[in-house]
Amino acid sequence: MSAPIRILVADDHPLLHDGLIAILGTQPDFALVGEASNGREAVAQAAALHPDVVLLDLAMPELDGVEASRQLRAANPTYTTSARL
Repeated sequence: MSAPIRILVADDHPLLHDGLIAILGTQPDFALVGEASNGREAVAQAAALHPDVVLLDLAMPELDGVEASRQLRAANPTYTTSARL
């Protein structure tokens, strides 16, 4: 059995945030390693926790998901990004 995919969820909408956490928690191949409610928290959490995947809301306070993604890529060029609207 391989190691679970480590995921950080960043969303400022409680319903979506909690829903994602609940869904991810049902999957044995996923491990929730961190949560954030704004882009600054997401960047800090990613630096501290080194997740495999960061799920970012694009419209968050303090630092939006687009800029957070840029900062994550600048800190770790091996990250890839994908946006879905």
